[in-house]
Amino acid sequence: MELLGKAKRVRIYVNEDDRAHGKPLHLAIVELLRAENAAGATVLKAVEGFGATGRLHVSTLADVPWRLPVIVEWIDRPEQVERLVPRLRELVRHGLITVDDTDVLLFEPRPVRDLAPSAAVRDVMSRAVVSASPSTPVREVVELMLAKTYRAVPVVEDGRPVGIVTNGDLVQRGGLGVRVDLLASLDEPELHALLERLSSQHQRAADVMTSPPITVEESAPLTAAAELMVRRRLKRLPVVDARGALVGIVSRVDLLRTAGGGYEPKEPSAPEPGLSGNQPLSRVMRRDLPILQPESSLFEVFQAVISTRLNRALVVDADRRPIGLVTDAELLERVTPALRPGAIRSLMHRMPFGRGKGEESVAAHTRGHTAADVMTRAVPTVHEDALLSEAIGIMLRGEAKVLAVTDAEGHLVGVVDRADLLHGLLPQGA
Repeated sequence: MELLGKAKRVRIYVNEDDRAHGKPLHLAIVELLRAENAAGATVLKAVEGFGATGRLHVSTLADVPWRLPVIVEWIDRPEQVERLVPRLRELVRHGLITVDDTDVLLFEPRPVRDLAPSAAVRDVMSRAVVSASPSTPVREVVELMLAKTYRAVPVVEDGRPVGIVTNGDLVQRGGLGVRVDLLASLDEPELHALLERLSSQHQRAADVMTSPPITVEESAPLTAAAELMVRRRLKRLPVVDARGALVGIVSRVDLLRTAGGGYEPKEPSAPEPGLSGNQPLSRVMRRDLPILQPESSLFEVFQAVISTRLNRALVVDADRRPIGLVTDAELLERVTPALRPGAIRSLMHRMPFGRGKGEESVAAHTRGHTAADVMTRAVPTVHEDALLSEAIGIMLRGEAKVLAVTDAEGHLVGVVDRADLLHGLLPQGA
């Protein structure tokens, strides 16, 4: 998780004797944050203080030490804080919660979880799942996706998932015309007009959802969830309990985060089945990502990006060393509103853009004319001899979707994405 730069700091002030769900409140808060993949939390015990009651609590023999104030401090991305603060407010009935902006100068956590190989889906899933009903307007479904971490919304009836609305559903059946993750590149008037058009179509979640949804039980082993995702090419799965009720959602990133924790089975001669990051990266490395030169034209950049399902291309120097990365979202941000409909059609339908009679007009309405102008220069890389666990760690630290794979001299030899890594974690033959 990339936290460098602007973030949010949350402080929760409670007392030691406050409780929730039969346990100390500060423990319940920490458990919630950990279960929801928060970046981390720290519990601080005060030596003295008073709250709204005016009662002074002091750490002395004359006082009861378990009445001391406790502060839970949590720093995370703004969108993660926005998602989880409502859950915290449900837990904290009496106390104080503050949120302020902060600058993160260093964040180097261990990127993977320490879990037993036999861990179940419930151990890694997110429980703060946002769902819709079959009658929810499509516009509201899109707004839910824009506000949340997951780009899919389960559709629930009587507590049970009856469908799921994904990016693909909205594009193919909902008339969205552009993937949800590209909407952030649109100007406010463009986004408003698009949402208004969705409203005018009067479609509901039931009209566009995939039904029945593919789900996984919370008690299932992680390998079962991973096999489902790999076999069905899914990024996330609704999680249900034994009665079939929706209890959470598990993503590809949740599963990747469990691998490579450095644990050893109790019996090396008979290891438990699980997601193993102790595999060579070369097992899953691919070589089909298109590459560009810094001087490649905008037309060539669009052609490269739309030629692969990854929707991105690497830029290399004369020695084939990776120096930049171009994504579809960055390309969309570079064109003016006048040309954005054409750029969206190109990216969504994999059609050429910028070549022909209007090429000069395209150049005049684009901020940047070569690959060097539109690329991001920070390219996450991993050595070809690395293990999967190391590659996963690099990917999760920067929230990257692809890694450039290089040889000992730094030359590009391949690429891996999240789907490749998840497939590599499965036992051989799965």
